[in-house]
Amino acid sequence: MIQAVTTYKSLVGFVSQTLLPRLVTKKVWTNPPLWEGFIRCAKVIAPASFGVLLQLPREQLREVVDKQPGLKSGLRDYVTKKAGNKARVAGFLEIFGEEASAPQTEMVVEMSAVEVSSA
Repeated sequence: MIQAVTTYKSLVGFVSQTLLPRLVTKKVWTNPPLWEGFIRCAKVIAPASFGVLLQLPREQLREVVDKQPGLKSGLRDYVTKKAGNKARVAGFLEIFGEEASAPQTEMVVEMSAVEVSSA
């Protein structure tokens, strides 16, 4: 899959919306070589893979972030923009080890709004 999506960029959508979700439902993490390939493929096609990664169980998502720390900031941004409720966002931020940064981000946004409105 990795060779296919690097050669043919048009396959990224198919891989991220069809193949990777099927691997999640089949519990790909139970087969170590396939799991490593899944993680590498998710990194190659990021940010298209973010929705699938968030379907993983907590332990597996934490493992993905630990093995590919470069995905952490993109996943964090994706979660804050796409996730509906604050509890769910907080749960994902906790997995990324950034539960303390969420209030700071909101505070910066609020302070920026105050600065803009007072200008």
